[in-house]
Amino acid sequence: MIIRPVQPQTDLPRIVELVNTYEPEPISLAPVQRWCERVAPGRIIHMIVALDTQEKISGYCEVFHETWFHPGEFQIWVVVDPAKHKTGIGSLLYDAAQSFVRTQEVTSLKSETRENCPDGLRFAQKRGFSIERHHFESTLDLIAFEESPFLPEIESLHESGIEIHSLAVFGDCQTARKKLYEVNYATAMDIPGVTGWVSFEEFEATVCVSEWYRPEGQFAALDGENFIGLSAVKLMPENRGAYNLMTGVLPAYRGRKIALALKLAAIRYAKQHGAAYMRTNNDSQNPAILALNEKLGYRPEPGKYLLRNTME
Repeated sequence: MIIRPVQPQTDLPRIVELVNTYEPEPISLAPVQRWCERVAPGRIIHMIVALDTQEKISGYCEVFHETWFHPGEFQIWVVVDPAKHKTGIGSLLYDAAQSFVRTQEVTSLKSETRENCPDGLRFAQKRGFSIERHHFESTLDLIAFEESPFLPEIESLHESGIEIHSLAVFGDCQTARKKLYEVNYATAMDIPGVTGWVSFEEFEATVCVSEWYRPEGQFAALDGENFIGLSAVKLMPENRGAYNLMTGVLPAYRGRKIALALKLAAIRYAKQHGAAYMRTNNDSQNPAILALNEKLGYRPEPGKYLLRNTME
């Protein structure tokens, strides 16, 4: 078995194949290329692969520090071809990555494993990781979904001056993006376990240029000219699916059915574009949004355990 640095020009297609054995929704090559190529002050990334005797990539490992991570906080991710599980490849990759980790001032390593992958959890726990949080995944059947039972609950919003609009209404200008970002930042920081967020400059340079980003799929709740809530949708036409990436409302406006109105707008948009289902994920310590999803008819799917290893 050979361990070597990633050669992006030739390795990324195979790495995408491996990653898609883990992710519930397939990813494509283009966003992985952009993620690997992104340069930002303070960003650190180290990527290696394991090659078998036929020089085929059998495993992949990445260690990285994002600009919004705490100092000394890194994330590590190891994925191995399912046909090669329990052959020592994961251990080889993890051990090789530790050589890089020791060159950094690492205070903690984060990682994750799927809830329905006990071998992955055992692998991590043997290396000092413990479960820090639990992210629930859930899906909504959009073909069967009917919004009419929920409409009476949000009738009063318009009368109170609350409007729901997509970013396309504002021409997807930088001013509107900045307002949406500010709500996104404020509400994301309320999510249990979230301790940092991308800058607006990185938001524009990564999110707003991604292949899934459509201004008509980014919804804002407004009180007059003030953005007070958001819901973002990623369409996945190759699977007839959609992902509700984020729904949040500023604290002063919670309890007024604004999140429900935003989610209904997101669902309506996804259905109009042919999606048969909507996927989302939520932290186990976010009972309000979990209850709202259950009310709308989301069904639970295997989620992820978020892991941490506090370095000695």
